Amino acid sequence: MILILHHIQTSVTTDNALATCLRFIHPSDSIILAGDAVNCLLQMPWQQRLASVNVFILQDDVHARGLQQHIETIATRMSPEFFHIIDYSSFVEQSLKHNKVITW
Repeated sequence: MILILHHIQTSVTTDNALATCLRFIHPSDSIILAGDAVNCLLQMPWQQRLASVNVFILQDDVHARGLQQHIETIATRMSPEFFHIIDYSSFVEQSLKHNKVITW
């Protein structure tokens, strides 16, 4: 089985990368939200759409946007397994664990 890490960097309000990715994602794949893509977690419809996906979020991008408290609140409300906040070295680690990385 090929494991794919889908790297999403753009905001859902300006680009359809995440929506397109979710149309094609396999249940064993993972998504990493970086850059403006982390903002999608503030919206309930996107939280619901991502609930069944293995999601990673780059910590530096959460901090750069001042979203730490919002993300913690979401994590408390949702399952603790809803997403994983990672640093860049963990991003590299995930890139190596997956057979392929697709940047949308």
